[in-house]
Amino acid sequence: MRTGHNIYKRKDGRWEARIFLGKQTNGRPHFKYLYASTYREVLLRKNNYEKHISQQKIPEDSTVLFSDAAYHWLLDSSVYWKTATYIKYKNFLEKYILPEWKNLYIREIQQSTYDQFIDLLIPKLSESSIQTVNAIISGVLKYTIKSKPITCKGSVSCRKKQSMEVLSNEEISKLLLYLDSLHTLTSAGIQLALFSGIRLGELCALTWEDIDLEEQVLHIRHTIQRIENTDRQPDDPKTILHIGSPKNKRDRIVPLHPQLMTLLLPLKNGSVPSYYFLSGSITPVEPRTMTSRFKKILKDCGIRNLRFHALRHTFATRSVESGMQIKALSEILGHSSVKITMDRYVHLSMSFKQNQITVLQFPHSENISRQNSCQPNQKVLENP
Repeated sequence: MRTGHNIYKRKDGRWEARIFLGKQTNGRPHFKYLYASTYREVLLRKNNYEKHISQQKIPEDSTVLFSDAAYHWLLDSSVYWKTATYIKYKNFLEKYILPEWKNLYIREIQQSTYDQFIDLLIPKLSESSIQTVNAIISGVLKYTIKSKPITCKGSVSCRKKQSMEVLSNEEISKLLLYLDSLHTLTSAGIQLALFSGIRLGELCALTWEDIDLEEQVLHIRHTIQRIENTDRQPDDPKTILHIGSPKNKRDRIVPLHPQLMTLLLPLKNGSVPSYYFLSGSITPVEPRTMTSRFKKILKDCGIRNLRFHALRHTFATRSVESGMQIKALSEILGHSSVKITMDRYVHLSMSFKQNQITVLQFPHSENISRQNSCQPNQKVLENP
C-alpha cells in the first residue's frame, strides 16, 4: 500500500519510508529506510531526517564541537527510536546540555568537566531526568570518538532516591468501594489499571478488540501520548496526540484477573471492537484527561494526591506480597528485565516485612546450652 512521500505499508503491518541518498558506484539508487508502526510516525521520522541530516560526516576524532556531534548523533540514531524518544532527547539536549556545552569541543570534555556540570543539574532534576542526560552525553561521545572518556554519575548515588507511591490496603478498599458506585468507563479503567498494572498510555489506547474475554487476556499493542508537533504550521497546535507501539516496542499479553472478568463482561455487550475502551467511541481519551479524572476521584474518596502511575506500582507490590513469581510479574508489566521490576516497582510494606521476619528461625538458647554441655572431652584452659 502506497500513500505518497515514498511511504509504503509493508505486509507485516509496519510503515516504511524511503529517502533517496544518491547513486551507488554501480549506478543503483541508494536509499535510507525508516520504519514505524503508524503512517504519522514514519512521516514524522522521514521529515525530521530530511530536514536536519547533513551530508558532511562527523570526523572520528575530538576536533568537533559537542553541539555539532550531538545533532548528528541525534538524527542518525532517531531511526531506531520511537518518535516520542527522539523529541524527548532533543528537548533535553537543547534545554539542559547545550546551554552549558554548546561551544565546548569534544576534546575538552574530561571527567571534571562532566562532574561540575552534572552536580549543577542533580538538585534540579529527577532521577529519571539525570539518567536521560547521561544517556545523551554517553551516546554523543561514543558516536563521535568511539569511546567514553568519562564515568557518568547516577542520581541515585548523588541524591536521596524519591519514594515511590503505593496505595495502602486501606486506600485500595476505599477506592474500589467508591469506583463500584460510579458505574462509568472511567471507574472501570481505573480498576483495570489497578488489577493489570498496564501503563496509562496503554490504557488510553486500549480498544475492545484488544480485550479477549474468551481467552481472558488483554492484548497490549499501542500506547497514546501527547508529543511536540515538530512539523506544525503557524496555525497548528504545538502538540499532537500520538498513537504508537508500547514501550520497548513489544506487544504483550496480560492475563485478566477474575475480578476484572466480572467487571468487563457486562460492558462488553453491545460494544464496537474498534471503539476505545475508555471513551466508548472512535476518539480516545488522552492521558492528561484520565489523570485529571483520577485525581478528582482520589479527592472525592479522601485519598492523598497520587500519580496515576501509582496504580502500576501498587499492582507490582501487591503481586509480590501475594506470592506471584517475579519472572511472571516482569512479563506482565512488560519490563525488559526482572531487575527493573524489583528495583523500581516493588515496594514491600512494613507489615509484610514483619510477617516475613517470622519465617526466619534460629536455634533456641537452651538448646545451644544443652548441646554444648554434651560435647565430650572439652578442655578448660586455665590462666597461667
